Amino acid sequence: MSKQRRGAEFPMPVFIDTDAGCDDTLAIAWLLRRPEARVVGMSTVFGNSSVQNTTANLLTLLATMQCDVPVTMGASAPLVYPRTRAGALAHGPDGLWGAQLPQSLDSLPQGAPGAIAAAARAHPGLTVIAIGPLTNIARAVQAYPEDMAGVRLVALAGAHGAGTITPAAEFNAFADPHALAIVLDSQLQVELVTRDAFQALQLDLMVAHRLEQEGGAPGRLLAQVLTRYARAISNRSGPIALPDPVAVIYALHPDLGVALPATVRVVTEGELTRGQTIVALSEQHQAALALGASGVEHLASHATSPDFDVADALRAASSRAPRNARVVLQIEAVAMAELFEEGLMELGLARIIGG
Repeated sequence: MSKQRRGAEFPMPVFIDTDAGCDDTLAIAWLLRRPEARVVGMSTVFGNSSVQNTTANLLTLLATMQCDVPVTMGASAPLVYPRTRAGALAHGPDGLWGAQLPQSLDSLPQGAPGAIAAAARAHPGLTVIAIGPLTNIARAVQAYPEDMAGVRLVALAGAHGAGTITPAAEFNAFADPHALAIVLDSQLQVELVTRDAFQALQLDLMVAHRLEQEGGAPGRLLAQVLTRYARAISNRSGPIALPDPVAVIYALHPDLGVALPATVRVVTEGELTRGQTIVALSEQHQAALALGASGVEHLASHATSPDFDVADALRAASSRAPRNARVVLQIEAVAMAELFEEGLMELGLARIIGG
């Protein structure tokens, strides 16, 4: 039996938490047509724009694709900081570069943490894919710790190397670093898809032309979004990086990424360091996180003692900073790009056959 057939018969239950902007919209459109996944619910969060805009953007996509998935409106601001407006640089004033259609939000439920926890209760083996700031997830962990314990969370967040919004910080980590800290300290099975990995997925803009010509109404929407997003983030006509699709594809196909166990901390303060993620992959770096600079100095003061074993000391220290996440630093970028493009092109096929 093929992998695709197995996926169609036993689809993965998935809950999406999104700050629906341009790349989110492309990622979700791809996911909604995948036979190996069953989207059981969605929640929205501030990030690329206000939560009112991100919710209207998500509803615009669902209406255009004629998909009926429960949507719950979530957090409008981070746990501590004011909401960043920087997302408008890449996603425009409404988060979708003018493609948003009028939507009524009055009747939508607004308890995202409860919706996420209810999905976890109702669907054992649930995967939560978070492609925006982690505020809703953190609140769900705080309010429903037993329901959320053991849930797999694939989150687009953090960086081992350079950031995106600042040299140190990736956007989602910057937008609500306190929420990320809560998630990292939770009982969730956390998998972080970092900037190191998601910058590798490149999509040729010829896809936009094909979507417009072959994809029906969903294709025309995605072509408009993709073209305007590309114009905003790049001054060249070549392929562009699309972060959110990487997290969604990896969630369904983890064999296309390399996830390493790590101890991760997030910096919550400082104009330039807020949102920086400190990723310790080795026992030595775990020990340094546990000890801090003063602790390392204290350890060094014993280095000349005849009965001092530095390896034992580092091992003991590292145990106080246990691994709390799996960190995706590399992906099979070519394979992901092919899978993503094929999925988008199937939007047109679904229209023709009535799927």
